[in-house]
Amino acid sequence: MGRSEVAPRPRVRWTASRVTAVLVCVGLAFIVVVLQPTGRTVATRADLDLLATMSPSEAAVYLEEHPQLRAEAMNADPSTTADWWQDLSEADRRRALRSSPEMVGNLDGVEYATRDTANRRFLDRLIDRAKRSLEARPGDENATHRLAALTAILKAADAKHSPPRHLITLFDESPPLAAIVVGDLDEAEQVTYNVPGMGTYTDDMQLWTLSAQNLREHQLTVGSPTTSAVVAWINYRTPPPGVDATLGEYASQGAPRLARDILGLQATRVKDPVDTVNIVAHSYGTTTAADALADEDLGVHAFVMLGSAGIEQDIEGASALSAERVYAGEASADPEARFGRFSRTDPRSPSFGALVIDVDGSEDEGLLPVTGHEPILHSQWNDDPMSKAWTKYEDPVVAAEKYFEHQQTFGYLDNGTESLLNTAIATTRSPTRRFVD
Repeated sequence: MGRSEVAPRPRVRWTASRVTAVLVCVGLAFIVVVLQPTGRTVATRADLDLLATMSPSEAAVYLEEHPQLRAEAMNADPSTTADWWQDLSEADRRRALRSSPEMVGNLDGVEYATRDTANRRFLDRLIDRAKRSLEARPGDENATHRLAALTAILKAADAKHSPPRHLITLFDESPPLAAIVVGDLDEAEQVTYNVPGMGTYTDDMQLWTLSAQNLREHQLTVGSPTTSAVVAWINYRTPPPGVDATLGEYASQGAPRLARDILGLQATRVKDPVDTVNIVAHSYGTTTAADALADEDLGVHAFVMLGSAGIEQDIEGASALSAERVYAGEASADPEARFGRFSRTDPRSPSFGALVIDVDGSEDEGLLPVTGHEPILHSQWNDDPMSKAWTKYEDPVVAAEKYFEHQQTFGYLDNGTESLLNTAIATTRSPTRRFVD
């Protein structure tokens, strides 16, 4: 989809449809520039006056050229946004969707089916730009990585799975940020946010969404509602592997984004509240999610930490987190998690107060052990011995050895693991079976 050009605007009379279109743009601008928390920079009256003279397409270009306005939209109160959106007519909503999909797709308080439509339109636009950028600068590493991430988001959202997937968040950042839900957030009775840790970026979106798919399917086997949904949430910048994972900056920036998205869900579903909201977090994601739960009551039922990089020491224990139940599990074969806890608390420690779940496998139950720090290692693609993951090795003996090694290793959210089953049980309010130990 190419960038549309804005033709010179002739002098015309202000028809009813034109006035309505401008009101929609001003409404979007109001969400951006007025509904800000105290102390935030807001746009001036001049911005509103300027937007009021524009057509919807011109307003979209203007907002694109002023990314700080879109960024500030994230800080709008979700319940106020929901009320504003519901007060619009159906025609006004469609017009807003056409004029500013990058805004509508990320407004907490807007129904998720509409956000999916908006974000897919925006994603098409971003992919087109990324391709043209790479054509202009062949070999540019940043442009290559950017296109890879956007393509991974598209493939994850378009994957033919049941239930359908929805792209509910998309931010044009570096790297791009996104959230894909497996299920229907507009109807789900049980919702779980799956929060990644260090080294998981949106170029991993297909595997991360598969981990959400795995979790939802296991939740169903232990008694979750059939309308459950799991969000593959990569809506914050995760730290790269190494020393950055010992720092708190990434978590302090990611925690408000997670809290805002959960509060946005509750605001969107205020007339039909979600019965159960959970958070499952891996590695540094546990640090991020714990910060969010310590800062604000998010109405969370279960918080499950897998291979935790540690909880900040100013969080005194599980009772300081706004979750009804707090769990932690870590594989004995996970050598990496402990390095993140250089100055943080191990949530499995008795003093912290989390319930420890087993993840090392059970021969009696036929459940596999977690063999390292990775969240997920297996997919239909890399489990196929004829895929490029293995045929790239010229020596067939080496390829066979690598494939055999792969078949013996498992991440925290891989199918068949004790970790995944116990996580599913922990996040189902009334499970039909007990934890495996």
